[in-house]
Amino acid sequence: MPRPLVAAVSAGLSAGLLTTVIPVAIWPGEAELTAPLFCSPPTTEAMVVSDTFHDSEGTSTNYTLYCVGSRGALTDEGFALPMLVLFIAHFLILTVLLLLAGLARRAGRSFRHD
Repeated sequence: MPRPLVAAVSAGLSAGLLTTVIPVAIWPGEAELTAPLFCSPPTTEAMVVSDTFHDSEGTSTNYTLYCVGSRGALTDEGFALPMLVLFIAHFLILTVLLLLAGLARRAGRSFRHD
């Protein structure tokens, strides 16, 4: 595999993991962007709910994507699949950006040598 591709995939994977963790800590509502993939009529509006639990081991928080309808019907879509979709989206976006940056750098080098 060409060196720039390996570097872009490695960096994209690392950055994808990082950007999967950050939305959980900073903005869990990003999972609402996956609503078109998981919410089907009549429950088309997405909502992320956080549940915090306290027990003898400490405090834990779970996030869940719910699809809500106009009459109050809802479906529980969980959080693992929406986060997997976000991970894939982050991975693809960052890999493409890193590939473009690498190609632009290469083009700049070859342009200066000519």
